[in-house]
Amino acid sequence: MRSLVRLSVTVIMVATILVVGWFGGFSTSALADELPATSFIQVDSSKIDLNNSNINAFRKIPGFYPTLGRVIIQNAPYQSLDDVLNIAGLTEDQKQKIGASADKFTLKKPDNSMNRERFNNSIYRL
Repeated sequence: MRSLVRLSVTVIMVATILVVGWFGGFSTSALADELPATSFIQVDSSKIDLNNSNINAFRKIPGFYPTLGRVIIQNAPYQSLDDVLNIAGLTEDQKQKIGASADKFTLKKPDNSMNRERFNNSIYRL
């Protein structure tokens, strides 16, 4: 009985690894080398990188934090600002806010090493 349970667990683990590896590999492969490289060492904080910035960066722009910033982060990566404006479910007001703030955004190659930390990087306001 134990060997059957071990075999089942092993099969499930291998299947999970294969599925995550297969689908996870396509997340940024569609992005060409057209976007500049991401550098967390030399960060230009004057603009919000829509492919890599943390949710807290959206506090700089009125009306973006937290809801619109979360929607933008969840639908990344983007190749252009038009991709952001074409997010399904955006209201006309939200599209106008994004368009009006276009000069405050930049796009760089996605760095998936920070993906989870885009929502919560343990920086809390007290």
